[in-house]
Amino acid sequence: MNTIDYLAGTDTVHIATEREDGGEVRTPIWAVVVDGVPYIRSGYGDGSKWYRRVQRTGRAAFVEGSERYPVTIENLDDESVIGRVDQAYRAKYARQAAALDQVVAPEVREYTMRITPQ
Repeated sequence: MNTIDYLAGTDTVHIATEREDGGEVRTPIWAVVVDGVPYIRSGYGDGSKWYRRVQRTGRAAFVEGSERYPVTIENLDDESVIGRVDQAYRAKYARQAAALDQVVAPEVREYTMRITPQ
């Protein structure tokens, strides 16, 4: 399975980010794919430790069992794409309404990031 298939087909993914001491932290998050491009968003804005680590390094990996999918991450500021990311989150996570409201809230849309598989 490649990175995009993993992110598109897995409900809760595990992002591995690097601490300042070089250690790694794995955090469960949600991810979506729009037009073949994967995206993630911090539902808690810059209050999320994983988000701050990604902002510091610009990279992470998604981990599932023995599989590891390294990626680079860049912030997204294209409003039309962010709107399609909102729609993708609503479609993929419709059954999880309470948590979904947090990840598509207007105040966290600016924390949308594009994923580039390595």
